[in-house]
Amino acid sequence: MSQSKIKNHVTKKARRISGILKGKYGFSLDTVDKALQGDRTALKTLGESARQGQQILELMPLLKDACLTIQKGTEEYNKSIADILEGGATSAINIDKARMKAILANQKYGHQRKELAAEFATAKTAETTRHDYAINYIQLKAYIDQYLQTTDNNAKLLEQTNRPEFKQLDEDNRYNSAVAKHLIQHGDNARIDLIPKRDYVPQDNQNKDTGIWGAINKFRAALGF
Repeated sequence: MSQSKIKNHVTKKARRISGILKGKYGFSLDTVDKALQGDRTALKTLGESARQGQQILELMPLLKDACLTIQKGTEEYNKSIADILEGGATSAINIDKARMKAILANQKYGHQRKELAAEFATAKTAETTRHDYAINYIQLKAYIDQYLQTTDNNAKLLEQTNRPEFKQLDEDNRYNSAVAKHLIQHGDNARIDLIPKRDYVPQDNQNKDTGIWGAINKFRAALGF
């Protein structure tokens, strides 16, 4: 097995840090060097550690969520039981109070019959005032509702109009990332021309009345934009 021809300029300058790899992560730089030289034992060791690490990355969030769900469920169950018991006690008291109120209401009925005539004149005036206020309130509310709805609708239409451009931004980022990864993986053998790129907003069509922009402009015109 030949030694690597690539010179390590870093390890000698970071001996303390290099020493913690074995204790913290279960591998050393020697293992990495052996793996680079084709040592099957080193490759197998790093591969198994990576497999376990990937499994942890995939499963641990699910396991964490499951445990937290169990904890929150237990908490909610016990809180709900406590609320039910508390509600039972409160309801029992309220029932007793309601019975007593019924006795008092029966007594008050006779008194209120006499008070009703005196209150009528005042109530009639108050109702007229209330009615005038209600009419004004309804008219104001209707105007504001219409204004807010129009604003919301205009915003939604603009969001739809801008969707192709937002989609293109996402696609540009994805394509650039794919190109970078392809170059790193294949080096001089890279074939960027094999990587597809989606053109949701063709550059040669942005200022014309055809294609996606032509269709969008027709819809905007029909909607009053």
